[in-house]
Amino acid sequence: MHGLLEAAEGRLRDLSVARVAVGLAYTGVLLSDGRLGLAATLWEGGGCRAYPRAGELAGRPAWELAQGLLSSDPLASSLGLATVNAVLGEEALPSPDPVEALGIGEGEVVGVVGYIRPLIEALRGRAREVLVFERNLSRPGVLPDWAAELELPRCDVVFLSGTTFVNKTVDRLLGLCRGRAAVIGPSTPMWPGLLELGIDWLFGARAADPARVLAAVSEAGGTRALYKSGLAKVALRKDVDH
Repeated sequence: MHGLLEAAEGRLRDLSVARVAVGLAYTGVLLSDGRLGLAATLWEGGGCRAYPRAGELAGRPAWELAQGLLSSDPLASSLGLATVNAVLGEEALPSPDPVEALGIGEGEVVGVVGYIRPLIEALRGRAREVLVFERNLSRPGVLPDWAAELELPRCDVVFLSGTTFVNKTVDRLLGLCRGRAAVIGPSTPMWPGLLELGIDWLFGARAADPARVLAAVSEAGGTRALYKSGLAKVALRKDVDH
């Protein structure tokens, strides 16, 4: 996590925050250079919550907001990751199909951390077994998130939601992976340095039309609404020659 923040520092130092939107599903941070970053909005404990710095974020140094990535406060962490994500991804290319890119075989066991329905449906038509780990147990066919401690080591392939960077579980989960690993979703930091930490693919997003995407965020849009608003899927792959 510290490495991710350090990678973004030089790119953020001369920028400020132009606008912030904290939606029910995603948080968006628009920077003074017009770039937009996204992260899942993390709500812990349920119910409504007010952010004490509301109304004070626009105009603040981007680097200041980015440091929330290291905070134990859920909303500060979401804002921090969104700020960092805004300046990453220059090397990313249009994304291939994740299931095809990871070469999922019929006999393989695949773990998915976070309920990503389109991915799960595609995997269930391909893999021998799909294990989905989720804190919200009202989702159909999921295991509790703590079950990852027991089950991830036997997975041939693991997809981690980008939200794992917001809730600080990514390092622990990667440590449990024994096979191929990918991080997926609009919260995914598109930093090549992550590919040196046991991650084979990064599947993230870039806002082709920041204003439309930010409007969707502010109107409580989820992943599907964001892609309809001009969010483009991008990816980075580990160099297979090293």
